[in-house]
Order: sequence, then structure tokens, then C-alpha cells
Amino acid sequence: MFRYALATIGFVFSLPILGLIFLALPITTSGLGYVLGYLLTAIGLILAPRIQKYYVLVAIGVAIILLIAGVRVFRLQNTSNLQVVSLPQGGETYWINHLVDEQDILIPGETLFHLIGGDSDHEHANLTSAFVNVYSEMRQQGTFSSPVISTYLNLQQPEHFDAVIIEPKTEPQFGFIFLHGYMGNVSAQCWVIAQAVKELGGLTVCPSTVWTGAWWEPKGQQILEQTFDYLRGQGIRTIYLGGFSNGGFSIGRLISQLAEEEGLSGLIFIDGFINGSDVRKLDLPILIIEGTEDERVPVKAALQFVEEVGDLGTYVEINSDHFLIIKEPTLVQNAIATWLEDNFTP
Repeated sequence: MFRYALATIGFVFSLPILGLIFLALPITTSGLGYVLGYLLTAIGLILAPRIQKYYVLVAIGVAIILLIAGVRVFRLQNTSNLQVVSLPQGGETYWINHLVDEQDILIPGETLFHLIGGDSDHEHANLTSAFVNVYSEMRQQGTFSSPVISTYLNLQQPEHFDAVIIEPKTEPQFGFIFLHGYMGNVSAQCWVIAQAVKELGGLTVCPSTVWTGAWWEPKGQQILEQTFDYLRGQGIRTIYLGGFSNGGFSIGRLISQLAEEEGLSGLIFIDGFINGSDVRKLDLPILIIEGTEDERVPVKAALQFVEEVGDLGTYVEINSDHFLIIKEPTLVQNAIATWLEDNFTP
């Protein structure tokens, strides 16, 4: 009976991994290793009633999983200019953020999100290949961890939150804070944005709050304040703030708080803004980037926002949908770089 119970457990465990294989393709090398180890463990359990030494397969599978996890946790090093750290202390991120490659989380996660109706067929189209392209470019610079796991475990707190930090090649001339939207802090999005910022000498910090990107809630407000303090603690006195989707909506809800932030020099909204907000009261240059095919934040709303901010605003349309940062990274980077060149004064 014991072996039949093990077989049942193995069969049950095999179902999610088969589903994951379907959702996760293409998969990374470490992801393939995890899948192999998991399958060997499940097969060993399933064969328990039939073969005497089923435990050999189970042991090999578990050993492979532990080996990959150990290598990633103890030997994974962030790239020289991309780090995931814990703020406000500036220490190491949670060890669990090293366990799985972000690609192996985001691609199956987005595919599942699509299957349950979270995004449309148009939004889902070509998104997987776009993510793969960005991650491939990131790996050319080395390895990196991700705050996604700790975010979904609700570990992002004002006294200990993850931040993706991407440094310029030279001494930072200014700082850029980028607020993530719904689905959490994705290192790939931060990396895309930072490529435009770092070329002009900017230090990019992408803090993490709850996965919904509700920066207007007390926890999010405190994390944002801690991020401003971190940059000022680095001797940076000129700071730009940007947000994607819910990150942009949040900026519109935090006008009173932002009015008190020393050094705030400009705002960037990417497919996320609030019509009728008091953002003009900040008297700061504003960049609005809008996807012409955005089904969530329509162009009509963007044009109304442009009218509301008046001569403070610079408006850029990109022929893409809500996920334009990943699908059209070069166009997004060019828009940000051009705007910064026009508005940054050393």
C-alpha cells in the first residue's frame, strides 16, 4: 500500500510539471534541469509498485533539483551594472530570488494569465518571443536575480524591500526611479528602461511593492519615500520619476507627497496616467509614452492627459500595445533618451 501511495503522489506531482512544460517553452538551461529533476522524481514515485529500486530515480531527481538550486543560490552573481538588493539597508536580496530564472517565471505566468483571460490575443501575440529577446540581451552581460518570487510571497515591506539597481558606466549624474505596474517588479522591464538612462549617466532604481503596483497605498508610499532617500544618500540631487501602467496611475495619486520630494526634476508616464489629476501643480517637465494599440489605456485618454499638462508635456506615440516596453524596447529607449537630453541640466 505504501508504494501505491507513492505512485499516486508521483502521478499527482507529474501533472503540474507537464502543464508547466507547455506554458514555459522556451525554457532556460536551469529551468530544463529543474524539469528533468522533477520528472525523474515523479517517474520514480509512479514506478514504485513496479520496480524494486524506484528510490534510485527519486534520489537522482531530488539531487538534480538540489544541485541546481544550490548553484543558483550560492554561486549566482548579479551583473556588474545590474543588482537586486534589499533597501533601505542596501544588503543582499532574499535568497529565494536566486532560485529560478525570471524568464522561467514570467513566460509561463503570462501564458497562464492569458489563458484565464487576463490579456487579449493581440496583447499575448509575440510577447513570449519579445521577452526571450530581452532576456537574451540581459544574459550577455552576465547573470541576475529577480524580485518576482519574494513579491508574490508578499515579502516586500518598507523596512525590507527588493530594488533592481542598474548603474551607469561612469559616476551617476542623476537618479531615475521607475515604478512597476500590475504583476510586480519585472527586472526585464527595469533593464529596458535603464539602458536609455545609463547612457546619459543616470542611476536607475526600480523598487518593489505589492504585485498589484498599488504605490498609493501606505506601504507603497513608504517604499517610494525610502527609495528617494536612498538616492539622496548616494549624493544624487537630481531625480526623475517614472511609472508603467499602475506605476503611472500611482504617480497621479501621489501629487501631494511628490510636491515635498527634494530634487524631483521630471516625470515619465508609460501607458498609465490619471485624467484630471493635479500633476501640473508640480511644474515639472513630463514625458507621456502611449501605445497606439493599447486596449487598457486608450489613446483618447492619453490625448486628454496631454491637453491637461499643456506645455509641460512631451507626447510620444509608439505603434504597439500595453506591453510596448518589452515589444518595442528600442523605440521606448529612444523616446526616454531624447527627452532626458532635452530636460537634464548637469
